Amino acid sequence: MNTESTPPPTLAADPKSSPSPGRFAVTCTALALVLGALSGLLSALFLWSLDRVTALRFTHPELVFFLPAAGIFMVWVYRRWGADSERGNAMILERIRQHKGRVPARMAVLIFGSSILSHLVGASTGREGAAVQIGGGLAAFLLKLGNLNARYGRPMLVAGAAAGFSSIFGTPLAGALFAIEAPAPKQPLLHLLPLALVASFAGDTACRASGATHALYHVQTPLWSSLIAPKTLAALLLASLLFGWAGHLFIRMHLGVRFLYAKLSGPWWWPPALGGILLIAASHSPLLTDYLGLGTWSPNAGAVTIASAFSPGGASDLSWIAKLSLTALSLGSGFKGGEVTPLFFAGATLGNTFATHLNLAPDLFAALGFVAVFTGAAHTPLAGAVLAAELFGFGLIPLFLPVCWLAHLTCGKIGLYPGHPLGHSAPTAKNNPQK
Repeated sequence: MNTESTPPPTLAADPKSSPSPGRFAVTCTALALVLGALSGLLSALFLWSLDRVTALRFTHPELVFFLPAAGIFMVWVYRRWGADSERGNAMILERIRQHKGRVPARMAVLIFGSSILSHLVGASTGREGAAVQIGGGLAAFLLKLGNLNARYGRPMLVAGAAAGFSSIFGTPLAGALFAIEAPAPKQPLLHLLPLALVASFAGDTACRASGATHALYHVQTPLWSSLIAPKTLAALLLASLLFGWAGHLFIRMHLGVRFLYAKLSGPWWWPPALGGILLIAASHSPLLTDYLGLGTWSPNAGAVTIASAFSPGGASDLSWIAKLSLTALSLGSGFKGGEVTPLFFAGATLGNTFATHLNLAPDLFAALGFVAVFTGAAHTPLAGAVLAAELFGFGLIPLFLPVCWLAHLTCGKIGLYPGHPLGHSAPTAKNNPQK
């Protein structure tokens, strides 16, 4: 059923429950500012915590042996207290799209703690999922605290998602666009864009004011005359299709892991236990150890990271598929965090490898892959192009927009977030041993 056309819930006739348009707009704006600031502060704390636990894992590599226990613990916590929070970003986007507007406030606490634990032991997960869910949980808390009716739910969830995405990556424009585009790729919620921008800029400002810093990637601006050469145009077209296919592949791999666990029909603790054991084995392989954890930095000289992918020789031919595989295994086994940063990693390393084999600029194609693999999987070409502009320069947006659009089309109707109009169907609760 196409839920994009589902009408909003009817409000009560009581005038106290239906504020005037002016009062509603002022209240939403004020709440978006507060929500954005709180999300930014928590994102700063989250980023600081991620750096500390990642450094601790590198200092004490034996922490990977706690992967099974950590996975079992967090799956148990979500079974005990998580309710629908287990669905993560998919639930937030679904509630936005269906005008339901509320998520459990506990989601913010659960995802913060479980994501930190995942990175402490080396699971290959991201951070965007945590930030967006923190924003959604804070929105639910403010709605409950203010005893506000259902009319405020959808705008506040959009504001929370925008603030979380913006503050974790330092990209306020992309954060706002993600929040209105991801829930409804065919019909972005343009009427909520002003509110999303307020929350997004508030979140980014608060995060930076707290001392948080974001990675900078240098891309040398190419000459436009060189980009219209037949060889380069053909390479850009092929790369766009490849990036979209890589996003599609990741979704299939994630679904495959979950389907396999469902077919095994074991107890609820079996997926995180088995997944943890396989990740331990990966940590002892010289070919795979670089692809555990977040992948944004490493103290080991010569390690493959997102940053290294922007330099010649900064990735191997199999870097991108190794990262996708370990991330699909980690998330499918119940570890928490997110998908976006691993997709950035996979896209950047795939772009680097592609450019290297064709004797093209590795930094430019790493940047293209960085955003296009994520864009293809999430079906957010506008947010992806603006994300690229904020990270790599607005002068490149005429190049990034068609690449992101082609990747989105190539990925097909399957999508990163289950339940949205272009999404996929995950194993049902009846057949999923994690439930």
